[in-house]
Amino acid sequence: MFLKASSLTNAIFVCLMISIFSGCLVLISHYQNLLNSKLDFRETLINTNNASFKYYAQNLNLLDYNMTSEIDLFDDDIITYSTKKKWGFYDILSTKTIFKSDTIHNIGLIGSLNTDKNSPSLFVTDYDKPLKLSGNTKISGTSKIPSGFIEQAYINGQTGNNTEVKGQLLSSEDKLPQLRLALDMDIASYQRLTIDQFKSNKIINSFDSETIVIDVSNLSELGDISIRGNIIIFSSGRLKISNSAQLNDVVLIAKHVLIEQNFSGNLQIIAKNSVTIDENALLKYPSSVSIENDQDSVKVHFKPSSRIAGGVILNGNTYKGSLKRKLIIDESAKIYGSVYCYGRTQLQGEVVGQLYTDRFFLKTQSSDYENVILNGSVNGDSLPKNFVQLPLFNSRTSSSNYEIIKEF
Repeated sequence: MFLKASSLTNAIFVCLMISIFSGCLVLISHYQNLLNSKLDFRETLINTNNASFKYYAQNLNLLDYNMTSEIDLFDDDIITYSTKKKWGFYDILSTKTIFKSDTIHNIGLIGSLNTDKNSPSLFVTDYDKPLKLSGNTKISGTSKIPSGFIEQAYINGQTGNNTEVKGQLLSSEDKLPQLRLALDMDIASYQRLTIDQFKSNKIINSFDSETIVIDVSNLSELGDISIRGNIIIFSSGRLKISNSAQLNDVVLIAKHVLIEQNFSGNLQIIAKNSVTIDENALLKYPSSVSIENDQDSVKVHFKPSSRIAGGVILNGNTYKGSLKRKLIIDESAKIYGSVYCYGRTQLQGEVVGQLYTDRFFLKTQSSDYENVILNGSVNGDSLPKNFVQLPLFNSRTSSSNYEIIKEF
């Protein structure tokens, strides 16, 4: 029996198709194995980078500023390169794990925890002037105050008070505890640009890039713009931040700063002479306001219903300079975090956290009062447990407990 030639051709074709199909299966299996191996190794890189990031986040003092450190955390020849730099009152930690063509990044903002569980919620320097409470003033937490006791004051002829004090009352010292939290933002070495050099009103600079400085000294108001990330906004004079501006994670340096009412953003303000946070403005966590000046009159003013989460610091080196520094917290204004005022504080709003001040003052339409709080509140017991306050008395170079505030 003889087969037709076409049958042989068909058989060869079928064999060829089976061979091609089998080869494709083998090739697919090979590339699937390669892909799985690559994915497994990339997961190893990610885990190594995350572990290195968490290790240095808890041991930040092992890194020197602006220096790169190498670590082989698991002794598997996978190297992670880590750096830290100052960013206002906090630190930026960056880890980069590299193997051949694969690179994994991790960047975060790190704060130092307050490790002193006995630190007071309220500290007032003892200048032989008793602390007096009036109206609906409430103090919660341990207080260190002149002579360790509180008196009542009756303002503008009022006949009664509704003051409330919860917590231990201790005698304070004749000096504020020395602030050890250094703020050093030297912008001389950074690239300096102007707003006009950007083609868009949306400016973003990641923290794995070089810091840039945007000089807005020629502007009196900054608005209708979005600025985010590794950017320092600098003004040599007075600058108003409009509520149409979107600022996040930036540092702002100026002589005088006005945050317009209804503004919402996240920034660290370093001023020379004055900062005003207008009504209903919100500086989201982690934000801060800082002034250090012994020569000029200094004023930080939180107007009604304004809020900040982070901290406020007014500081200097001399007692004479402290007489010219003033912090005003109006009714319904709230500060969440740490407040340190080497000067005078008028408190009619609320501090949720810690308040250290040289003395209180109260100015009414009819008179001035010394070391009096009217309708103010200091609540040292209501901060969330994971809230990282400004570490007022922890040195950056000392061993501390650190916490990741946010990752970028």
